[in-house]
Formats: sequence, structure tokens, C-alpha cells
Amino acid sequence: MTGRVPRRPAAVLRDLGNVPAARVARTLPRSRKPVVCAALAAVALALLPASAAHAVTGRITEITSEKGQLRLVFSADTLPAGVTLDPASVSVTIDGQQIPSEAKPVTAATVRRAAELVIDTSGSMRGEGITGAKAAALAFVGAVPADVEVGIVTFADKATVRVPPTRDRNRLRAAINGLQPAGETALYDGVLLGLREVGTSGTRNVLVLSDGADTSSTAKLPDVVKRAGEAKATLNTVAFKTEETTAGALRQIAAAGGGRAVGANRAGDIGAAFRDAARAISGQLVVTADIPASITGAVTVSVRAQAGTEALTDEVVHTVVLPPTQAPVGPRAVDVDSGAFTSKGLLYGALGGLFVALLVVFVIALGTFSPDRRSGRMRRRLSLYTLTGRAPAEERESTALGDSGVARSAVDLADRVVRQRDFESVLARKLERAGSALKPAEWLLIHAAVTIGAALLLLLLSGGRIVPTLLGFFFGFAGPYVFLSFKGSRRTATFMAQVPDTLQLLAGSLSAGYSLPQAVDAVVREGAQPIATEFNRAIIESRLGVPIEDAMESIATRMDSRDFAWIVMAIRIQREVGGNLAEVLTTVANTMRERERVRRQVRVLSAEGRLSAWVLGGLPPLFAIYLILVRPRYIKPLFTDPIGIIMLVTVALIFIAGIFWMRKVVRVEV
Repeated sequence: MTGRVPRRPAAVLRDLGNVPAARVARTLPRSRKPVVCAALAAVALALLPASAAHAVTGRITEITSEKGQLRLVFSADTLPAGVTLDPASVSVTIDGQQIPSEAKPVTAATVRRAAELVIDTSGSMRGEGITGAKAAALAFVGAVPADVEVGIVTFADKATVRVPPTRDRNRLRAAINGLQPAGETALYDGVLLGLREVGTSGTRNVLVLSDGADTSSTAKLPDVVKRAGEAKATLNTVAFKTEETTAGALRQIAAAGGGRAVGANRAGDIGAAFRDAARAISGQLVVTADIPASITGAVTVSVRAQAGTEALTDEVVHTVVLPPTQAPVGPRAVDVDSGAFTSKGLLYGALGGLFVALLVVFVIALGTFSPDRRSGRMRRRLSLYTLTGRAPAEERESTALGDSGVARSAVDLADRVVRQRDFESVLARKLERAGSALKPAEWLLIHAAVTIGAALLLLLLSGGRIVPTLLGFFFGFAGPYVFLSFKGSRRTATFMAQVPDTLQLLAGSLSAGYSLPQAVDAVVREGAQPIATEFNRAIIESRLGVPIEDAMESIATRMDSRDFAWIVMAIRIQREVGGNLAEVLTTVANTMRERERVRRQVRVLSAEGRLSAWVLGGLPPLFAIYLILVRPRYIKPLFTDPIGIIMLVTVALIFIAGIFWMRKVVRVEV
């Protein structure tokens, strides 16, 4: 656990010394002034020694615990010149139990140290103010150790980074000497910029100097107070000749930043405050201690050190989290060497092994390695050339999933499902169009297996997250359907590309004196796939008594081809009214060949638009899926925040409208 430590109530009481008593007394009735002044004097005497403007105090500015070791940075405020913390005098106690510790001065090798000077350069700083600020800043730069990175931020009409944190002292001095006062006072913006510039690692100090109230910041005081509390950096403020309102704001900022608020009525007071801050940074000690295994959770850490004749102490509440190897063993602990049985890697491995085992059992149960599989596959391929496209009754026990009893039972169950749901004919037509020898029931089983397998696979890969699992189920469900549609469309496109040459072959055969069935048989012998297969089925159906026109009409239905349906209609009309069929087919072939040429030309001209439509339509959802699987926290606000949900719905509607518009633009009917 890391963090800048919260201040104790005593730190707040110390700031009472910075409020002029006369200013408080002026706000009281005359009858109470003597009593209040006496009380303030008593408080001042109790908090401040007579020889100093502020008491010497010790502070824990940073504390961390990692791998069973406590590490903290201890510093002293308002140390007299020449007095430093004694490393040998440091002692550390945790919940009243003193533990062995080691203290040594902070160096660049042990802890990164950074300081940010936030200086008011508004017009009100002209004269004594800017002169004192420059002198104090130059003294600070010369006093802090060489390993401390110092940065400068100024604020007037707006906050500006003069020098980012650097160890180049000459650059810092040049920037300080070049400061010129002008403009308004953006105090709050300057504080926020200083907190940002000082960084997020190591021991960090921010020193703010201002002489007036904020007049031009975009930020508000609550925002600055909140950020100062979250920054985990020590923030001190110096109020130069300011009114009570401004001093109060600076005190709030300093209290939130765990620092001190100092009042300065003369330019020399600014230099004293900056020198105190430099001595505090120079005298820091880094303290390390081993945490006993019995200590864990929220504990009180106390540090005591000696600085000259002063004994300095500070304590904070810190949460200690021990590594697993040092965790105390309780009654419920299990004696395992390294917690292997609770590791996520082993859990995922076990789930993966279960997935593979189920897959092997599924394959074996369905008889994938049956010796008669090849002959059964051949019988199923030959069944395409029957009238109905199905195997004879005595061969129906042979399935594409095997000949075992489990495979046959599963196929019979799926067959009853597709019959009851009344989508057997639709699915059978899609399978025939794609040239698949599978039955609807067999395809349904494979579809279900792919859906469940994809969901289980993404469940394992994502570590059990529900959203990737649902995505796997969706893609597993939609993937086989998309594959079947794609395969059917591709087979139909190949079929239509062969139709003009086929019609030319039919016309030549008819001109040579063949009948139409004989001409179709010539196409079966000399044609290419898939048109030869479809014409072969038409020949077989005609031999079983189906008119050749009806058999060819079935081809148009299976291939979902409107052009081929028109060809069959032309053949049917010619056979009813007479005429030269060879000449009709030649004319149709030439027409289809020209249409195919125009269609290809249109596809070439619209290729860029179609590619752009695919990219623009596919990139957003694919990138969203990638974020859901890899970085879900990036996209989570879109589903949990009301504004995110509104944005998501709006974008989805615009996206869908854009897809339909692009589809209309790039789709050209020929």
C-alpha cells in the first residue's frame, strides 16, 4: 500500500499560529476581546516556543509496504540552520510494538525527490512582492540537494509551466530571474498545474506563493482541495500580505495536501518560508523495517527521531498487506506448497482438458473412425442422384456422423425436432443449394455442437467472463448459417457462369438432331461441376416419369436462379407452341453472356465502394468485440452509464442507417 499520509489533528492546530490574533479580535464584540486575546495567547504559547515562529515538527511524508518490508520517508519542518535529523536516533513502532529499522539520508539512488515552485506573477506582485519571491526561489534552488528535481509554475491570467522538473540549476535560475508580474490571478489553476507537473512517483513537494485571491481560474476551490488530497504530495502555501479570505483558501489547500500554511507580511518572510521548505527536503531520511508476519491489516505506524535537542515524532494509519508466503496460517489454511490448487492457470488447464475429453468422447461415440465410413459416404453422395435426394430406406442407418447407435439416435432425435418445427424443407433446400450431402437433422446436430463448443471455448479463454461467452454462443450460432449461405451463393454463382456455355452446347446438340433429353445428357457427360450434377438429377427425374421441363424447373428452384427459371419458361413455351429451340437457346445464351459481361464490369467499377462498405460496416463492431474480449473496462461505461447507453443507442441507429444507405449505393442490379 502506498500513499501520502493523512495529517493528525495536531497538524491542524499548528496552523492556528499563522492567523494574526488582531485580525480575529477585530471580528469579536468589545466585551469579549480581552478574554479571546488571552485564550489565543495561551494557545500560541502552548504550540510555539518563544524562540521560533513555528515549532519544529516531524512528519511522515510517504509510506509504502511491499513484500513484507515497510519503507517510509521522515522529514522535519522549520529546523534551525545547521541542525539535521540523526539517522541513528530513528525508531519505528507498529501498534506499540517496536521493530528493528534502518535509517539513512535520502538520495537519488533510494527515492526520487521532486519539488515544484508555484509562484504568483500577477500584477499585484509588483515591487517588493516579486523581488522577494525571486530571492526566495533562488535561495531555495541553491539550498535543496542536487538530486532533487525542481520545476517552476507561474500563474497570472493563466497558469504556465516555466520549467519542468529538472536538475539543471542554471536553467532554473535563468527562469526565475526572468519573471515579470502582470495580469490577473489564476491561483487555483496554478496549484492544479503544479500538482500535475511534480509527477506521481517518489517524494514530492509543492510550494505555493500567492498574494491575492483567485480572479481568473477556470477551476474552483473544492476541485483544488480534492485534487490536493488525492495527489499524495506534500503541499505548503505562503500567503504574502493577503486578506483573510485568500489566507483561508490557502490554508484549506495546505491542509488537504498534508502541509503547512504560512503567512508572510514582509518580503523577508517569504525567504524564510522557502528556506524552511528547502531544509525540510534536505534533511529527509528514508527508513526501512521488516514487518513481522503477525502484523497485517490497518495498523498505526509511529516514528521517533532526534534533531539536535528536539525529539520529533509522527504517526499515521497504514494498511499492511503481506505477500502470500508470509500470510499467517489459520485454522482454515490448507497445507499446500505454493497454492497450486487455487491457481487460475491450473483451473483453466483443467477446464481445457475437460473440453478436449468431451470432444474425444463425442467423436468416438459418433463412430467417426468406423471402417465402413468411406462406403457410407459414397452411398450418401450417390443418393443425390435419386429422385428425392435421400438414401434408400435400407441405407438410412448410415449417417454423416457415423454408424454407431449414439449417432443414429442423435440424428433421429434431431430429425423429429426439424419435422416438428416445420423447417425441414427450408433447410433441405439450403443444403441442396450448397451441394451438401448432409440431412437437415445431421446439419442441426453439427450446428448445435459448433454453437456450444464456441461458447465453451471463449468461456475458457476469457477466464469465465459472461460477455465473451455470450459472444462465443452468438458466433457459434450464426457462423454455420453464414457458412452455408456463403457456400450456396458461391455454388449458384459458379452455376450461372456456366449457363451460357451450357446453352450453347444444348443448341449445338439440338441442331445436330438430338432431342432435348439427349442434349441434356450430353451436358452431363461433357459439362463441368456443378451444372453437370444438377442436369444429371434432371435426367434421372425425367427417366422416372417427370417431364423434362419440370425437372429443369426443379434445378432453378434448388439453385434459386431467376435467370434459369426464364430459360426453362422459354423451353416450355417453345415445346408448347413450336419453333426452332436451338435458335432460341442460342439467342438466350448470347443475351446471358452479354449480361454476365456487364455484370462483371459493374462489379469491377463498384469494387472500391463495396470494399469501403465492408470496412466501414465491419470495423466498428469488430473493434468493439476486441475491446470486450481484451479490455472490457474501456468499453464498460457505454453499458453502465446512462449517457453511455444513450450514446450507444444513438450510434447503433446511425450505424444501421449508414449500412442500409451504403448497401443501396454500391448495389447495382443488372
